Formats: sequence, C-alpha cells, structure tokens
Amino acid sequence: MVRTSQIARDSSGEPVRWIQRDYVDHQGNPVILGKMATYGRQFHQPEPEGIEAYRLQIYSTIPIRPEEFNKLYKYFFSEFDQFPFLEIYLCNPPDGLACVEHQRHEVAYRKRLHAGQGEGEGNESLPPLIPTMRTGFKEQFMSGFCFLLTSKSYLKGAFRDNDHGTGPWWISFERSLPAAVKKLPMIKRLGRPATELQTFKEWGISVDPEIRDIDVDITTDQNGFGFDMRDLMIGCYSTYVYGKFDYGLHEPPSPPPSEETPTLHHIQEALEQQKQTAKIQSIIDLKVLRLTWGPENSTVTVTNKPSDGECDLQYVIYVQFLADIEQERTALLETTARIFNACIMSHLPVTKTIYFEFRIPGSSLSSLISPPPNGFDIGACHEFEAGLGTLIRALPQGSRDYSFRPYAHHYFTAVLDKPTFVQEPGVLFFTIWSDPSPEIVIDPDATTDRVIETRRSAGIHEATRRLAMLSVEENVQDSARKLTREEHRELLSL
Repeated sequence: MVRTSQIARDSSGEPVRWIQRDYVDHQGNPVILGKMATYGRQFHQPEPEGIEAYRLQIYSTIPIRPEEFNKLYKYFFSEFDQFPFLEIYLCNPPDGLACVEHQRHEVAYRKRLHAGQGEGEGNESLPPLIPTMRTGFKEQFMSGFCFLLTSKSYLKGAFRDNDHGTGPWWISFERSLPAAVKKLPMIKRLGRPATELQTFKEWGISVDPEIRDIDVDITTDQNGFGFDMRDLMIGCYSTYVYGKFDYGLHEPPSPPPSEETPTLHHIQEALEQQKQTAKIQSIIDLKVLRLTWGPENSTVTVTNKPSDGECDLQYVIYVQFLADIEQERTALLETTARIFNACIMSHLPVTKTIYFEFRIPGSSLSSLISPPPNGFDIGACHEFEAGLGTLIRALPQGSRDYSFRPYAHHYFTAVLDKPTFVQEPGVLFFTIWSDPSPEIVIDPDATTDRVIETRRSAGIHEATRRLAMLSVEENVQDSARKLTREEHRELLSL
C-alpha cells in the first residue's frame, strides 16, 4: 500500500497517470516511451538532464499489454519520488543476448538519425538517443544496459516468493557493434582506475587481457528489487560530467548499415589479407595441419598432431561471422580454421599440440545458449602440482592472466565474431555459469547471480596466451606490474 501511494502521487502531492509516445525501432517494431506523470505535466516537460528524463531500456520475452504499463512502472520505480521513463521494446527477443544485439543496432541507428543534431534532444519527432549507465559502485565506465522480463511477476510486485514467475534479467554490455571495435582502450583493461597515480608510480597495476563484452545476471530475490533500482539509477549520470547523461557520442563510430554484417566479399578479402602474414603463411605452407570434416561438412577439426590422441590445447571455436553466408561457406570455414590455428601456433613460445573444432553457429549468440555437446574435453592441459602427474584442463575464465584451477561452469567456448580476428579484437570467450561467477565476491545480501558472460580479447597475442593458459606453466600470480613504455604511450593516446 505504501508503494502504491508513493507512485500514485508525485512529490508535490498531485495525482499521476501514465503518458506515452510511440515510434518504431530500426527493424520497424513498435517502441513505447512512457512514464507516470501528473495530469498537468506535458510529455516533453522534464528537465533535459534530470533523472526524470532518463530512459531505462526494457525488453520482454512475452507481450506486455497496454493495461499492464501502470503496474510495470510501479514494479520498477515503487521506491522513487522522481519518475524516469521506461522505453519498452515490443519485439519480444528470446533471451538476453538477443537484447544486446538488438540494442547495439538500435544505438547505431539512432545515432545516424541524430547525426549533426548534438545530443538529439531538440528534435522531438525522432526516437531519442539511448543513454548509457554505470552499473555498479565499482564500475569506472559507462556502458549499455537493459532489463529483460521473462515473466509477469511485475503484476504482483516485488517480493521474494512471487508466484507470477522470475524477476528481471540485468544485462550490461559494450555498446559498439563488433565491426566498429578496432582496438580495446588500454584504460578499460587496467585493474585499477588510471587516476590512482601513486599506484602507477610505486606499485604497478594489472592489465587485463580481456574486457567485459556482455554480462547477463538473473534476479534471485525480488524482495529487494526496488532498493536495487535505487542503487542502479545512481549510475545514470556520466562518469566525467556531473549531472549529465552520457549518450556515447565518444564511442567508436558505427559502420554504415551495409557494413554492420560482413559480406562474402569482405570476408574473403579480410581472410586473404591475414593469410599473407609471413608467420601464418609459413605454417600453412609447411602442411603440418591435418583437417577432418564432420557430417555434411558442417564442422571441421584442425590439429597439428600427426596421430590421434589428446592434445595440449583442445577447444570448440564458433565462427559467427560466417553465420549469414551461404556461398562458399565450406571453403571459408576451412580457410578460417587454417589461419586461426596457424596464428595460435605462431604466437606460442613453445611448440604445443592443438586440436580445434570449428563450427558455424546461428546468426545470434543466442544459438550458443543450448549448443550441441563438445564431444571431447576442452581447455589447456597442465600439471598444477609438479611431480604428481595429475593433468587438469585449465580454461581462460574470468578476465585476469594468472594461474588458477578451472571454475565450475555449464559451458565454455571461444567465438570469432569478425573476419579480421588476427589484426583486430575478434575473439570472444563465452561462458555459461552453473553457479554464480566465482570471480565475483559473494555478497550474502546479493539479489542477482551472473549466468552468462562474454569477454572480448584484446588481440590474438592475448587470446593465444589465455587459450594455452601459459600463466599456469609460468606460475604467474594475480599481481600488479609496471606498465611497459608502449602501454604508457597507448594509455596517453600518444
């Protein structure tokens, strides 16, 4: 009753009602921008940068009926006395990964619409730009964020044993399309804020080999959802400009729509260019790679071991950039497999046997949520305790390059999501956790759990180290170090 009365009136005590604006997304699907507002307030009246102008991104796997908007709004903002907008997409994606893919294209689409209009607030005829969010007190950077509803639990409100279903999924992600990512910013790879000058000068700092690409968390306890929302909305303002929203205008420019998905010609050209690298070409010319095709040429395994048996490195690699290609699909898969294996071999400091199985997934990363079984043990084979003769397959989980035993998980794979994977950051590590992510400090009061994460490797050198888990044989511990001269120059954009 308290929450109902809170949202039934604003801070001035005036009664409120639902108001909305309708438009379509980049695919032509309907989008509703709405909020609770006083009867006398016009739709575009809130202060340009006040919290009431923020637009929280909402998706749902099941249709939301218009008569449910009031209850949906109360569910999200029952603990508020200032009311932001909900931007509700009615395309009904199947899962959190599909939400991210839709958001990335939508962000690019709206930036194109608003090109040349500053932050786009002046043109009310266009769908508004999408703001970023800082999704935690320890987060240094703004990112994409949205919620995915998978049930009608919002009809009953936020409480622990909600018999209307599961709570919302919390999804944070890097907003740039893969084609726009030419290099990972060094500042995002640092283990501590770059502003801690004493850390740089005296103690050093850790440099992560990957950065977060997508995190999907599930609500485990809806009882505290309203308070979680209050904490979340603290991060709606820009990290760098106090009291302002960040629309990502500094982000890498998105490619034209025709280049968002790689074409056959672009893939052929990119692969041929990377194949010409001296070290890669020399390994391919030596004919040390042995290929075996699966049923109907849908998969290909590549190994440098002349006979059958276990290899030092064993992984399934999904080649996502071939998902929408029909012509010459088999030839391109073989070329990709040869180049990737040769590239990994060329970056290893010592010779190791490799067994990689290459598959083509569906167009969306969603196809990896329920993948076919691997059929063999994956990971890099290492002896963690010398002399015992016990070998364990380590995996590049988490984001730090140090020696650790593999964490319990449901599924792990590597993904190539762009054909320029040798020259640009095109390798993703994809994990579905069976338990909460072990790198996250477990808070007994936590109301969410990490269920899916993808991390983008900084480059093929870093990807090689992590796939081979060289930190185990080098006995690298999770410790800080001084940045190299090249890293300092990159950090300072010199």
